[in-house]
Amino acid sequence: MAHHIQGLKKIKTRKENFHEEEEEPLSPFGAIFHNAMIDSYVLIIVGLKKSVHVPSMKRGLQPTLSKHERFSSIVMKSKNGNEKWVPKEFCIDDHIIVVEISNLSRDSSDFVEKYTATLATAPPLDPSIPLWQIHVLNYRSAEAEASVVFRIHHCIGDCVSLMSLFLDCTRKQSQPESMPTIRTIQKEKKIPKWSLRAILEAIWTLVFSLWCTALNLLHALATMLWMKDDKMVRGPQGVGSHPRRLAHVTVDLEDIATVKRAIHGTVNDVVTGMLSAGFLQYFSRLYVKDGENWRTPRIRALVPVNIRSSRGLHKMEEMIKNGKEARWGNAFGMWILPIEVKEQHQFLDYCTVAKAYLYQKKASWEAQFIYFFMDVLLWLFGWQAPTLLTQRSLTNTTLVFSNVLGPVEQVQFLGNPVSHIVTTVSGLPQDLVVHFQSYAGKAKLIAMAAEDLFPDVDQLCSDCAHALSLMKQEALLESLVKG
Repeated sequence: MAHHIQGLKKIKTRKENFHEEEEEPLSPFGAIFHNAMIDSYVLIIVGLKKSVHVPSMKRGLQPTLSKHERFSSIVMKSKNGNEKWVPKEFCIDDHIIVVEISNLSRDSSDFVEKYTATLATAPPLDPSIPLWQIHVLNYRSAEAEASVVFRIHHCIGDCVSLMSLFLDCTRKQSQPESMPTIRTIQKEKKIPKWSLRAILEAIWTLVFSLWCTALNLLHALATMLWMKDDKMVRGPQGVGSHPRRLAHVTVDLEDIATVKRAIHGTVNDVVTGMLSAGFLQYFSRLYVKDGENWRTPRIRALVPVNIRSSRGLHKMEEMIKNGKEARWGNAFGMWILPIEVKEQHQFLDYCTVAKAYLYQKKASWEAQFIYFFMDVLLWLFGWQAPTLLTQRSLTNTTLVFSNVLGPVEQVQFLGNPVSHIVTTVSGLPQDLVVHFQSYAGKAKLIAMAAEDLFPDVDQLCSDCAHALSLMKQEALLESLVKG
């Protein structure tokens, strides 16, 4: 790919004095991501409907990012050896990179995706300045006139935090003076009814939750220690540093809703069913083509789970206050979720099977316990112990899968209308990372994969999208029969 990066002229920043009272420790997963064993970055492509005027973008970003401590801090070790956030002034020119694109590169239909994939294996960011960059590509693609690519170290925050910050930089396209709608999901608060039936139901719910938690934690511990997915779908040691390919496909959220109503489930039930059906089609075709005997492999996904009291996205004012309901950072635990790739009688059955697995996961406190466990290990032994266990969980499973909420309506980023959003993560020791990113009634299924293991990752995305269309047809037919 013939291109090079031309950064704007850098201005050296002033080193801040180290004040103990200004220290704030890294969260458990923040510390895990901030080390050479994993060193993970969040990559976000924002497609825009107009070319980017770089000076205007700088003026728009400066006040937003300067007020957020994570984007104006660096990580340093304190006197006791723990990693802490330390405030430091930044110059925005150090973080904005304008990409010069050759005429040869302009012939590539997926240039933005290829460029973003190179960032997945790019050298680490300079630790002496805040750990984020914005790459500007004034390049016309199939979906956008220009793109900006955010490269943000994962220790700064998870996708909920970063998407909330992105929303703070946007306004509605229909009402340029109005903030976008913030979709927060509150936990349902039930008023207790002190009847015998209610008491028995509460006891059963507690017992079932404890049982599911015990089973899931034993499964997670086994995965950390010895249980591995099949080699036919799991990458080798060191796969995290292999060159990457990035692909994505757009689906309609109304199609998801149609299937969701048919199975009386959730969006995650449908998307997980899509993955199951898509993986079956992709892997069975791959191994039949190579003349091997196809057998059902063990495929499991490591799923980050938001453990904030208030789910969904949040206003930046709420997150900066660092409240319990909407705190900034990496506030998530993990599920280890089986992805069934057995052939089913109907395509809707893939979603039904996924729904059963997810029901058991949602009933447990697996994610909360794992977060607490990593926090205790971090406090007792430093970052090495939780990082080693997280790395083993990643290398022993097939993929990471995450569902990322985006803006409900169409928005404009610093006055430039947004056409699409693509979110992914790099630096993880796995051969496949899958995200489901929603935006304004549409969603993208996004796959970042090691190109030597998934040279046709575009086909995997297409297989999953095709599975959704077949599920929708079955759901519509089922509703006609019942109606």
